[in-house]
Amino acid sequence: MGIITKFIIKSILEKKLRTFLIVLSIVLSSGVFFASLAISGSLEEMLIKGIQDSLGNADITISATEKSPSPSFYMDKAEAYRDRTEYIIGELNGSALYKPSWNEEVSVSLTGAALEDVQKMTPFTIQEQSNLYPFEGRKIIISKTTADKYDLKVGDSLELKFGQAEEISRQKFKICGVASPTGFFKGSSKSISAIVPRELLSNLKVARGKVEVVYIKLLKAEDKKEMIELLAGDYKNYDVREMFPYEEIKQETSAISAIFLMLSSIVFFMSIFIIYSSFKVITAEKLPIIGTFRSLGATKKMTNRLLLGESLLYGVVGGILGCGVGVGILYLMSQALSGMINGSEGMVFKTTIRFSSLNFVLAFAMAVFLCFVSSIIPIIKVSRIPIKEIVLNSVQSHKERRRLWLILGIVFMIVAFLSSLIDSDELRPIVGSLGMLLSLTAVVMLAPYLVSIFLKVFAALYAYVFGNIGILAAKNLRENQNIINNISMLAIGIACLLLINTASYDNVVSITDQFRNTLYDIEMYTAKGDRNLENRLLSIEGVKEVYGDYETYSVEVEGTNERISRLKGVDNGKILDFWNIYMDGDIQAELGRLDEGRNILLTNTLKERLKVKEGDLIKLKLNQREKEYKVIGFFEDFATSNYVGLVSQRFLKADMQLEYYSGLYIKTSQNPEDVLKKIEKEFIRIRPYLQTKNALQEEYMASNQQVTLLMSGFSVLSIVIGVFGVLNNLLISFLVRKRSLAVLKSMGMSKVQTVKMIFIEALTGGAIGGLLGVIAGTLMIIILVGTSHSREIHFPFDSYVLYVMAGVGLMVIASIVPALKSSRLDIVSSIKLE
Repeated sequence: MGIITKFIIKSILEKKLRTFLIVLSIVLSSGVFFASLAISGSLEEMLIKGIQDSLGNADITISATEKSPSPSFYMDKAEAYRDRTEYIIGELNGSALYKPSWNEEVSVSLTGAALEDVQKMTPFTIQEQSNLYPFEGRKIIISKTTADKYDLKVGDSLELKFGQAEEISRQKFKICGVASPTGFFKGSSKSISAIVPRELLSNLKVARGKVEVVYIKLLKAEDKKEMIELLAGDYKNYDVREMFPYEEIKQETSAISAIFLMLSSIVFFMSIFIIYSSFKVITAEKLPIIGTFRSLGATKKMTNRLLLGESLLYGVVGGILGCGVGVGILYLMSQALSGMINGSEGMVFKTTIRFSSLNFVLAFAMAVFLCFVSSIIPIIKVSRIPIKEIVLNSVQSHKERRRLWLILGIVFMIVAFLSSLIDSDELRPIVGSLGMLLSLTAVVMLAPYLVSIFLKVFAALYAYVFGNIGILAAKNLRENQNIINNISMLAIGIACLLLINTASYDNVVSITDQFRNTLYDIEMYTAKGDRNLENRLLSIEGVKEVYGDYETYSVEVEGTNERISRLKGVDNGKILDFWNIYMDGDIQAELGRLDEGRNILLTNTLKERLKVKEGDLIKLKLNQREKEYKVIGFFEDFATSNYVGLVSQRFLKADMQLEYYSGLYIKTSQNPEDVLKKIEKEFIRIRPYLQTKNALQEEYMASNQQVTLLMSGFSVLSIVIGVFGVLNNLLISFLVRKRSLAVLKSMGMSKVQTVKMIFIEALTGGAIGGLLGVIAGTLMIIILVGTSHSREIHFPFDSYVLYVMAGVGLMVIASIVPALKSSRLDIVSSIKLE
């Protein structure tokens, strides 16, 4: 037993390239699996930590709404729960203007609070101070960024302008502290952020003893739901809510993790194929030795255990290394995603990684399992061969099994295509992954038959172009399993690359289409937008038309676990001037029906999620009350959103008691950037959020490029594994053919003819692999589109030729080493090889 074990270990060490290839496949597979598992937790922590750093770590907030009797209120009812909280902080907010001597007026956002309270919730560091404590009177704290930008320092007097028109008053403050750009002062903003004593701001706003927002941090996080209900009862006319929608963040991050797990399945498949093909060679090489051992008394179980032991050894080593590599991949993924989400104003998300010991255990177990599954079939096949056939070298191939592969390949291809037709949101991710894996499996199973079909065409062509050498090359391709494996691997790599690049291309086209369906030029959001503000906008030169929009968000649908992300109140006379909306039937007539009662139009995505049909009634939780709406139709996804419902403005305003617009959308008759600056100047006191549609589209493009780059990484990994696999198989093919090449050479084939034959094989194999890759990739695109519920497919047909040429180039380059080795072949020693 010890001799056999030593032999196996020696064999592993001798075949360094093959060992490297198998271990690399396992390392990359377990690495991406580890990263895909952990990315959900890492992204969740990154988002929550970034939000908490900028907005605070409170659990619950209380603030005024349009229906509140006053924008300010007393904290006494909240204080009654002091024993269940870590802190209860009340703040006032104000706005003013600062005019530097060398610049136009700048908006100042003031927070009135006790300094120690701000430090509890959003801690920051005071870099410079003078007479800061006690923090009372006309004292103000600004950030180092503001101080540097406007040449301000501790001790300077800062004059701010409050109010509007005839009510303007000027107040002077003493800069008593300059803070580092962390915590409360973290992030960038067009306005100046500053802290002043709460009592001072309450006097200026005539709200003595009151606050405008309360932040509550609980001692026990599990009390959150109960506390929200209690506080909502105490502050009936105010908004009591969770500070951050943790559950929504978890859902979003879990969805991202699911996408990457689906992509990592492609890398798994490539690794499984390489390990499987490598173990076919390993078992074939060891067949004479296995026959000798078994003839000397070794049982099938003993030899099987040894081969499985070799497989598990690869798995253990690859799993350990893969966990380390997985941490690096996780960091790169987190870095790319942090770049994607850093577009929010005032928010900065640092690259964060989080993983657990369970992630390591699962990744390691996956590596071992991957090796076991990939190697078990060749090992079982060898164990079933009678000793007599092994000793006499008369092992027969079973053609009925090959016919079974043909049938299974066709079945898998059909099932993969049918998976794209399954119309279910819950099944789409699973069905999509399964369909893609089945399509790749079908390519591997059908490769020998498809190669034979292609070679009939190529053989006839080569007879005229290359003569007998071309015919011989075509015959070698048909009979050499290693080259067929190369063609399969090349096809898989090109299919994955085509899929990822097409998804990226489709994403760009999709975003372009979404923004093409938004007909306005500028978005504007402000706290108190109403008809008066709309009229002021229309008076600005360059403003052509304005749409005041009423919306509410994250609306619960009673009886389900689903929410409508955006419920939009429609002005049916103007909405089609600002958005294109597509549906079967007369859209204008359907929009008109919204005013007839509590009727609702839903996106097709929501139709699937809610499982509703036309005429159904759904109960929506609006303003803590249930309102019943009738579904009257369905339309395509709205602009950049999938989960949208359209109702009448009249009913939404009544049900939600809305007084102000959620947003305003502006069409211009001049350059949108110039008009935006005019609006900014006109409304500098209320500091609205303004963004041109073009700038917003660029942000979407930039953030999606980060994800695209990350997705491309998975295809690159599969290509890297495939390149090493192709190189390994070509070298193995050379070793297997060494004797036949020597025989041909002894019969008069020159070095030039030998090299020519090998390059013709590479050229042909690359072309066939490229064509199969394009076919498989196209099927995978159809599956992706079907399972993602897209409206149309954008096939990059013009680049298909490039993919085929890339396959040819890769095979030719990989054939250089075998070609050089074959040209230097020694006839006598090679013929004696057997």
